Amino acid sequence: MPLKDWELSGVSDLLQEEDISVLMQLARNITKNLTDIDSRQKALDYIRVHSEDSSTLLNKRIITKEILFKYLHKKKVAVTVDFTKHNLVKKVINYWIKEFEKTLQTNDFCALTEETSPSTSTHQPKSTPKFIPTVAEYEFPIHTLARKFTEWFFDLYNKNSLKMEDFWSDASMLLKILVGEDCNANECQDSTSLLHILSEAKNQFGFFYNPNLSHGGVQGRMDIHGMVLVLACGTLHSQHGCVGVFECVFGLLRDPFAGNNWKAKSIQLWLRSKDAPSIPSLEGSDALREILALPVPQVPQDELT
Repeated sequence: MPLKDWELSGVSDLLQEEDISVLMQLARNITKNLTDIDSRQKALDYIRVHSEDSSTLLNKRIITKEILFKYLHKKKVAVTVDFTKHNLVKKVINYWIKEFEKTLQTNDFCALTEETSPSTSTHQPKSTPKFIPTVAEYEFPIHTLARKFTEWFFDLYNKNSLKMEDFWSDASMLLKILVGEDCNANECQDSTSLLHILSEAKNQFGFFYNPNLSHGGVQGRMDIHGMVLVLACGTLHSQHGCVGVFECVFGLLRDPFAGNNWKAKSIQLWLRSKDAPSIPSLEGSDALREILALPVPQVPQDELT
């Protein structure tokens, strides 16, 4: 899975000009020395495309504890005295995520300021102010669960590794493929058919799903029956680049006969052939608007883990 924008930005921030040799060596390690890498930008390009994820990348031997510790110190991020490399990697990634969230908030605020500033035109439409989440809300347990599930699901789906035991036996599925004015719908009420529909769509189009794992792209809600709802969106990619966007809702329930793990009870998935914004967001989805309007439950951590 290619690195997300915020991950690549973090790597670039971590390994700046003074660490150019580490960056180049990291890129050569990832590509197994199969290509010439003679510039910082080329190194970042190869790292972006061929890295599995930021955690795996930062755990490579060439990224030492010293590099990670100095970076966190520079960013004023405190670490415990008995830290391990695993702890440092986790701290760095959490820092990147929070910085990315701040960037999204700033961009939204700037856009809102531009839209609501006085204009000489009396016909300019006014925009409703957007709610900008705080870091505290971002860390609500239900949102953490939603991000983990979304990342897990699409990682397996991209690898064609989903299994029937990942779903409830009576799990339902609604898949809508929208191209222009045309809409092709497919639905079922059992896990066997559900997996078949997902596999057929994957084989037919060969899409790579790249979810937006920021708070703007993945959130959690809960319906009146206590089912956890995971809302997610992202971009669809083929060999020719970005070809569309996807939006989805997963309904999750625990299975007491499978280690009390969360399983999908329902899936609604929309695939849209359209030019994608740089970062698709839940707020821009008409399909998810009603569910997104549900209140965010402040469920204790131990009830969701």
